Parts: sequence; structure tokens; C-alpha cells
Amino acid sequence: MKILGMVCSSRKMGNSEIAVKAALMGARDAGADIAMIRLTDYRIEPCRGCMTCVFKKAPCPIQDDAHRVYETLLEYDGLVLCTPTYILGPTGILKTFLDRGMGFMYGYGRKLEGRPALSMATAGIPGWEPYALPMNALFLRALGYTMVDQFMVYGQGPGEAIYHQETLERARARGKAMVEHIARGKVDYLGEEAPTSCPYCHNDLLLFTGGTKVKCPNCGIVGRLTIKGDQARVDWESIPDRWIEEEVIRHFEHQVLPSGPRFMENRREIREKTAVYRQFQVPGPHGE
Repeated sequence: MKILGMVCSSRKMGNSEIAVKAALMGARDAGADIAMIRLTDYRIEPCRGCMTCVFKKAPCPIQDDAHRVYETLLEYDGLVLCTPTYILGPTGILKTFLDRGMGFMYGYGRKLEGRPALSMATAGIPGWEPYALPMNALFLRALGYTMVDQFMVYGQGPGEAIYHQETLERARARGKAMVEHIARGKVDYLGEEAPTSCPYCHNDLLLFTGGTKVKCPNCGIVGRLTIKGDQARVDWESIPDRWIEEEVIRHFEHQVLPSGPRFMENRREIREKTAVYRQFQVPGPHGE
């Protein structure tokens, strides 16, 4: 078995790298081959929205390292992910990389479906990281991974994660558990869950949609919030999670792919009606 660690930080031997290495130590102890990449070492350009990977099911035409990194993910049976928290959420490189992954979400087949992943994020101050783990979960679930656990690793200065040995031991234990889950062919979630947590991404970031109705913004399932005293819970409806394979295929085949023929049919009209905007010249901020 092979486990890959992915660090989303430019800082070498920072807290994110320490957390990933702690998990990889556990995986190695369980008999796995391990490797680690630093996502910031690769040149990953923003998605151009050409949809070649979806409509043509062909590799992305951008000549950079994104496809190479995704191919690397395919070589490994599980993933350990850790990103530092910058301004309440994960580093931008993670979202940029995910945007380039539509081909792996649908176009080339969901080849990462069901593989286990450990999600971690580092931060200096508790309470200043609300989007870190939910965005990690978005990245992992969109690509098909099943999470073993997710948790924060705290430490303000580089390397100060070592003062939280209990958290690092948890990372090590989860790295070992990933190997065990691969061996038995079933991935269980081992993290804590609040009564308001989504049963799929296990986060309790809620979108209020009216009255007591709420939605998991990651997975798209809906539920109803109830509060008794100081206790809150969500009763989730049995609506399919948007990231299961059948729902991803349905989304692309019934909502995305039909937009291609529709656009081709209307492109002459669109071009005529957008002419006024093409002809409207707007200078840059310094007159360029």
C-alpha cells in the first residue's frame, strides 16, 4: 500500500509539514510505502474555463504541472492533506488545484473514488480558521476521497506544533488507520461529530435557507435545525450527497453537458447581443 502526503505550504519544516510527517510515520509503521509532495513546488495555473476536460474528456490543454500532480494522486492508495490557514481559510493553491481537477471529478472517470484521506489544517489562533477544514473537505470529496478524520493542528510559529503532541499522536494514529482501512476495503470516519454535523463531510458549517431550514454548502443536503436550551441539532433529510459518483455523473450529464449544444445553437445571437460590450473600451487604472 502507498500513502502520499501533500503539504500546501511554501514553508519547509513548518507546522503543516510536521503534521503530514506525523501521519506518514503512522502509515509507515503500518507497513505502507510513503511519499510527500509540497504543492507549492509545482507550477499550477488558474483554470481557464475551456471545459476541454469535460466536453472532450481530454487532458487539460494548459501546459503546467497540475495534470502531473493529479496523476501522482492516482498512484497512491490514500492521501494525507494539510494546509496552513491564511485569512480564515486554506491557502489559495489548494483551490486553484481543485479548479483544475474537473477532469478527475468527471471527465476521466472518478478514479479516486473511495480512497481514504486524512484532512488537517494548521493555524495559530483557535477561532481564526472557520473555512480551513470545510474547504479541505470540499477538495477531498469533490475528487472522490472518503475522509478518515479531520482536525486542526495549532502552532503560531514555525515548528510550534511540537507543543501539541496529543494532536501529532492523533495524526500518527490516523495514518496507521488509513492503512488498516485500505486493507479491509472499508473506510470509517473516526473524528468527532456534532449534532449539527453533515453526515457526509462531517463539518457543521451551515447555510440557512429560510426559517429553520439549513443546507450543507459542501454536500448540498438539506435539514431542519432544532434548538432546545443551549443544545442544537440538525435532522438531515435523505437527499443524495452531491459528491457521490451517481450525483456527480448526473450533474455533468444532465446540467453541464447540455449547455454545449445550447451555446452552439445560440452563439450567433449571443455574439450579436454582446457586441455593445465588446465595443465598449475601458481603460486600465493607469490609462493602459
